[in-house]
Amino acid sequence: MKLVVTCKQMQAELPRHKATLEDFGFEILAPSLAGRQQFTASELVEFSSDATAVIAGDDELSDEFFEGCPALKVLVRWGIGTDSVDFESANRHGVTVRNTPGVFNDEVADMAMSYVLALARRTIAIHNEVAGGNWPKIEGITLSGAGLGVVGFGGIGRAIASRALAFGMTVRAVDPFVDPQELEGLGVLHTDFESVCNESRFVVLACPATPETFHLVDEGFLASMASDSFLVNVGRGSLVDEKALVAALSSGSIAGAALDVYEAEPVPMSSGLRHLDNVIFGSHNGSNTREGVARTSERSVQVLLESMRGPDR
Repeated sequence: MKLVVTCKQMQAELPRHKATLEDFGFEILAPSLAGRQQFTASELVEFSSDATAVIAGDDELSDEFFEGCPALKVLVRWGIGTDSVDFESANRHGVTVRNTPGVFNDEVADMAMSYVLALARRTIAIHNEVAGGNWPKIEGITLSGAGLGVVGFGGIGRAIASRALAFGMTVRAVDPFVDPQELEGLGVLHTDFESVCNESRFVVLACPATPETFHLVDEGFLASMASDSFLVNVGRGSLVDEKALVAALSSGSIAGAALDVYEAEPVPMSSGLRHLDNVIFGSHNGSNTREGVARTSERSVQVLLESMRGPDR
């Protein structure tokens, strides 16, 4: 059986799992991404057309991919997001699709709070000034008592809330699938989209990419935010209408933003975001810690073998 591993982080962990996978009967191929983030569907088909299983990263897992890989039985999407997977096509071709939910809650929450801190204290601006020979005294924002709104209260949202509460912040959350009484028990205020915009100094996006959340942050959402508020996105790039965000940041409608994810990745050189000094850029790297990569890679192998041993296999 042929196993193709396209996820760069998983490739780095393969030496730890090679014996287990080979003992199961896999011949392993790990094609190089050569500095890129993902493979296109046509590229995947070139080396996966005879694969029994694939452990994929942020690749284009479209109908073209499934159509071109007739031997494929199991696809493991390394990590949490599955928005790149054409599930209808996978079902039609009899492919079991799995991911590794819950593996990055703490890592992404840590990154979200690092963005909140950097926005509040202008850390990057101060660093750049000092590195350039200056000695600035830039006024910041005290987090204790400030409001933080979490959009999406799954595992990552909960971890963000616990950290914000530890800073003494007032935390609000909006999630249609969470019981308000559960939030109250955690010390989090249940709210709606209007209130999370109006009453939060920092709005953190931690929800998945779905048809319902596409461009959740649009012109209206941003207009509802206060002019001294900040947007942090550690969810998915499609949650934010970037043209509307550029307009809001340029006009001073909101004070700033920190983005770990984008509508197009890497960020195009033509993006209007690049010309703004009130944006902190990440590189879709919020989950990338040594511990997180090891944990998720181990879980990916477990999920793969569980699926291969399943009742249909």
